[in-house]
Amino acid sequence: MEKMRHTPMQHRRWLRWSLAAVLATGLPACAAAEAGGPGSVPAQAGAVSPAQQVATLHDEMVAALRPFDAAVRGLLGDPFVILPPDTLEHAQSVAALGAGFRQRLEALPTDGLSETDRLTRDYLVALARGMEDHPRFWLYSFPITPYAGGWKHNSYRQQAIATPLASEEQREHYLSALKAYAAHIRSQADKLALQAGRGIRIARPAIPGARRVAANLAAASSGFVPDDARLGAVSLEEKAAYRAEVAALVETEIAPAFTALGAVLDDDYAAAAPERPGLMWQEGGADHYARLARLHTGSDLSPQEIHAIGQQILRDARAELAQIKQSVGFTGSDREFAALVDADPQFAASTPDEVEAHFRRAMERIEPMLPRYFSLLPKAPYDVERAPRNIEEGMTFGFYRSPTPDNPVGAYLYNGSATETTSYANAAALIYHELLPGHHFQIALQLENNDLPLLRRGNSFTYLNAYVEGWAEYAADLADEMGMYASPYERFGRLYSKMFLANRLAVDTGLNALGWTHAEARAFMKANTFASDAEIESELLRYSTDISGQALSYAMGQRELLRMRDEARAALEDRFSFPAFHAAVLSPGAVPMDLLDAHLKRWQAEQLAN
Repeated sequence: MEKMRHTPMQHRRWLRWSLAAVLATGLPACAAAEAGGPGSVPAQAGAVSPAQQVATLHDEMVAALRPFDAAVRGLLGDPFVILPPDTLEHAQSVAALGAGFRQRLEALPTDGLSETDRLTRDYLVALARGMEDHPRFWLYSFPITPYAGGWKHNSYRQQAIATPLASEEQREHYLSALKAYAAHIRSQADKLALQAGRGIRIARPAIPGARRVAANLAAASSGFVPDDARLGAVSLEEKAAYRAEVAALVETEIAPAFTALGAVLDDDYAAAAPERPGLMWQEGGADHYARLARLHTGSDLSPQEIHAIGQQILRDARAELAQIKQSVGFTGSDREFAALVDADPQFAASTPDEVEAHFRRAMERIEPMLPRYFSLLPKAPYDVERAPRNIEEGMTFGFYRSPTPDNPVGAYLYNGSATETTSYANAAALIYHELLPGHHFQIALQLENNDLPLLRRGNSFTYLNAYVEGWAEYAADLADEMGMYASPYERFGRLYSKMFLANRLAVDTGLNALGWTHAEARAFMKANTFASDAEIESELLRYSTDISGQALSYAMGQRELLRMRDEARAALEDRFSFPAFHAAVLSPGAVPMDLLDAHLKRWQAEQLAN
């Protein structure tokens, strides 16, 4: 549920990309899949077909992004990325690349393109626009925050820890990457100063958490020092010398860089910071938030319209909760019913094994039903496990970790820091969102689809949360249609999640566009969710300071998918089937919602024509 665009979320099984072989043989990636296929237009002698032009531009974009895009490098099996400085100049260089690619892509004719190539061309245009917008997003993205700031740096450390160091070349790359990483962190202190000079500062309520994250990252930097087992067949003396070199680099450059980054957030910084969190209190932030709202919902709705939708979903949820209470003969208040469920021993856990048992029961229940609803099933195995302890602070529920070649299991990593005070009535809803048939289905299928060009499997510059989080929420409600919530109390657990996400629509827009104070947002969440005080505080800072707008993607993306399904049902009538519709949605991989809508309309026309 807690992904960064992400994020992590696009790092999947990476099953050995065809692009590497394609580049080696000179056969364009898209054209290779489509050559001679239905609807293809033969090129005249000496002419370059539109499909070949799309493929060529795709491969040029791969080459341009490869040096600094971690997702692209992961898909190609490259060593972990040597980060560039986190500077406006780098962001502007990315934007210039994007502008050039967009102009060339928009000049390509679309007549005669197959569905795959047409969708690839349109997707690459969206990617190029994301690159063009990078300086704007860079300016409003804080390098150290209680949630996303720690997430990004922990993700990089995990990549480093997983990188092999058996060869001398690998060990030299590792040292170079760590030196560049130290410089990257140092440049983030300069970024905070540049932002402050433009009237953009971390809001005062988030500063203590950001300082703690910087201190924790400095302390955790020792994790970059490899153990002997990773260093291959070299002598003990060489291993000791290498480990000492890495340790010295950590102690003299990386850890001090994090300390210096936290030190920027001193009392003077805090005194000049906005007292009220939310983008609308930053210079130019209101316009930026409106842009984020469009991006993360896949719609043209204003923040005010999205806010009203969130309020309506909450009213509908209250009515559904009344029905659940009536079905079990409960006559008390909603909060009393929530307290009753929270106290129910059947949803309790005191150890990680007991937590995981709740998730596994829900997984076992849905597995036999999946082939009735899906013709596409991922090959990647899946599991649940506890999140690393050092990132549990600031995390509300958990997150999905994509499979990789080194760790080929897609897993839901849950927050295990407070099991004895947590109710797992929503365990089924969470696992259907995170694994089956939610994130794991969508992302694993995307990475396993050898018909997709590499950039449609993963990159860092398209913003696809409406599709990714919308699909996961759609999946959690589809499980209800499949009869997977075993009791009214589990249905309440699902309703709990829906109310939580509807609150995100109201609170995110309230804090960032409607002038809500932190106290008003807190009071609204206390009145309209059953979350703990700690969960509410974590969520509020996430909305207002870390990843504003991202919280809109869950419920709004689901809403768009349900609209598209309703349209497909109306158009196809008795020809509609769940497996066919789900295959049409999942087979293209994550795409912007307007592209998915156009793709599904063409799919419907094809079904009717056949």
